[in-house]
Amino acid sequence: MPRFTLDISDPALAGLQAVVLRYNADNGTALTVQDWLLLHLKELAIQDQLLEAARTLREQADKSAADAFKAERQRLLESVAS
Repeated sequence: MPRFTLDISDPALAGLQAVVLRYNADNGTALTVQDWLLLHLKELAIQDQLLEAARTLREQADKSAADAFKAERQRLLESVAS
């Protein structure tokens, strides 16, 4: 497995630590800076597939909602029919 080494300044590390601390608080995680960097690099690697999945799921939800709306409209119309 490839391995990378990064050199960053102390101020940059302090800034990243603050970001990771906030991320951990918001998400209930306990990531280290290294873990957080690796997670976000992986997220960049899957970004296009994730966006496509989100688009597909949104389309499915929209179609399901539209179908449910039509069915409910028909049910309500039938409930007031003479």
